[in-house]
Amino acid sequence: MISKDKYQIRFLRIAEEDFIEIVSFIAHDNPSAANSIADKIEKNLEILSENPLLGRIPRDEEIKNMGYRYIIVKNYIIFYSIEGRTILIHRILHGVRNYKSLL
Repeated sequence: MISKDKYQIRFLRIAEEDFIEIVSFIAHDNPSAANSIADKIEKNLEILSENPLLGRIPRDEEIKNMGYRYIIVKNYIIFYSIEGRTILIHRILHGVRNYKSLL
């Protein structure tokens, strides 16, 4: 059942920088692909705002204990936490990066 009351999505500054960096990097070689990944991320965040528990709980105990959940969009992992009726986007990182050291 979909909640009628959406949660607010709020990017932390570092997550905004991640998003801009990802889109800019891809746009350098392929503007169409950059638009596509930006749309996919935004669409998934919209779905998340309606279903905040949709994301997985990390297996890694240290990351799990930080309260993070995550969703995967293409090659990117979006780490977030839920505070009240707000979903805080902490990082958007490529899956091959050592994300544990970046959280």
